[in-house]
Amino acid sequence: MPPEKLFTPGPTAVPWQVLETMSRPLIHHRTKEFREIHREAAENLKYVYRTSDPVVILTASGSGAMEAAVANLTRVGEKAIVIEVGKFSERWRELGEAYGLDLVVLKAEWGDPIDPDQVAKAFDENSGVGIVFVTHCETSTGVLQDVKTIARIAHEKGALIAVDGITSLCAQNVQTDDWGLDAVIGGSQKGFMTPPGLSFISLSENARERMEAGRHPVYYFDLIKAVKALEKNDTPYTPAHTVIIALNEALRMIKEEGLENVIRRHTRNAKATRAAVKALGLKLFSAMPCNATTAAVPPDGTADKIRNHMVERYGVRIAGGQGPVKGKIIRLGHLGYYHETDMYTMISALEGTLVDLGLSDTPGQGIEALLRSFAED
Repeated sequence: MPPEKLFTPGPTAVPWQVLETMSRPLIHHRTKEFREIHREAAENLKYVYRTSDPVVILTASGSGAMEAAVANLTRVGEKAIVIEVGKFSERWRELGEAYGLDLVVLKAEWGDPIDPDQVAKAFDENSGVGIVFVTHCETSTGVLQDVKTIARIAHEKGALIAVDGITSLCAQNVQTDDWGLDAVIGGSQKGFMTPPGLSFISLSENARERMEAGRHPVYYFDLIKAVKALEKNDTPYTPAHTVIIALNEALRMIKEEGLENVIRRHTRNAKATRAAVKALGLKLFSAMPCNATTAAVPPDGTADKIRNHMVERYGVRIAGGQGPVKGKIIRLGHLGYYHETDMYTMISALEGTLVDLGLSDTPGQGIEALLRSFAED
């Protein structure tokens, strides 16, 4: 079996420069040295988020930051709108149920985004909604939501908006301040090119005021305490500081490349991958595809065979479907530290697999489409 190359929507490939920082001797987390690293990382997160508000770093996966948002920004029985369009946006509903919220759940078919008009209608039909929970990029389907419009509607109705940006940050245009996003969650293992273990949450002034006015009982995920510690370049509890050191290096790389260039690179890779997938005779699953992953529909009953053959024969690991689309779609990841040459690796492995499994007899079409797409850009 050849060495494995990762092309999943998360965790994503980690640059050697980032990995190298994690091999250094351990330092203590309550020192001036680490506080300076933490300060730099927090400031560079604000650069990626495009915000002047604090961005708290949590030692938890993205789901931990999502729970922190629910626990700190709502109260028991509060009415909230949840937008559910796939496996990961389901988590907002599950968290809302766990914390006793009065939920208005808006659902779309897997593969489709929600129509912002449905959000406006939900506000009109349900008085007293205090917050909207939405996932910007639904990783399970590759669908991108119109968060900008949804945020405008929420604020017109006097509600907060909390956004799962775990898969969209660094890959999509995310304008935290300009769009009025009150809380945006990120995760280290996605576009931030860092191993799993950290999550981030930005908090607008309105969000911080809401927390101070009343919330659920909370201890480890106390964001008031976390913001106060951040003001001293510190954390309330022991952080995964080795991963924060790695994150700091990744953020330096993002800043050196320039955020606009990082997003442009993701856009080019996504566009070229979609062109190649269609040239290979596969259908796109997403009605509004995102830059993080391309969800494709292969012939019935072949999705798992394709995934397994790609990793066993070519050493390229992609992801499959989840929930109702398990075994029905494949997901090709281009989120994080991937460049044009990496897309040739992934598509050639997919194309070779389709030929090997007798699902294609015209090799070369995917690579040609990839080449043409990159040449056009």
